[in-house]
Amino acid sequence: MVVSNLNYAHYNVVFNNIDSVVFMRFKRLFLIVLFSATLMGCAHQGDNSNYFSHLSESNQKKGMRYLLGYGVRQDNQQAFYYFLLGAKEGDALSQNEIAYLYAAGKGTSRSYSKSFYWYKEAAKQGLASAQYNLGLMYQKGLGVKTNVAKAREWYQKSAARGFKPAIVALKQNI
Repeated sequence: MVVSNLNYAHYNVVFNNIDSVVFMRFKRLFLIVLFSATLMGCAHQGDNSNYFSHLSESNQKKGMRYLLGYGVRQDNQQAFYYFLLGAKEGDALSQNEIAYLYAAGKGTSRSYSKSFYWYKEAAKQGLASAQYNLGLMYQKGLGVKTNVAKAREWYQKSAARGFKPAIVALKQNI
């Protein structure tokens, strides 16, 4: 009787261990397959710079992906390319971003006059951040002759839309 209980206990331990081993192997295999599928999905087009090209995205969103390196390799020149396309299509956000890239010299050579032009295009459409940036350009004389009255005018338009930096600039008696 003692022998049969030991044998039962022994078999119970063996089968539990086998179940654990089989489960662990299955789990490991599942994770390997899942990981492999994930890698194949990420690398199915070679480098990831064109990974999102099949999606129907606006040029502004494509430009932002490249500017920030979101899902693609960060590339200021590609960001510039897509923002310029969007800006020429009349997208205010793209116009604002292309103006920033011109002012910062990212993805293109620095040009305050082109930056001023694109900030003005976006500001005319009511984009508060562009209105503020246009005010800065007038205040600092970047790409345009310094004009404090014009700077204040654009700060006021931006502040009316609730843009906090413009509100601060007006409180500083610009």
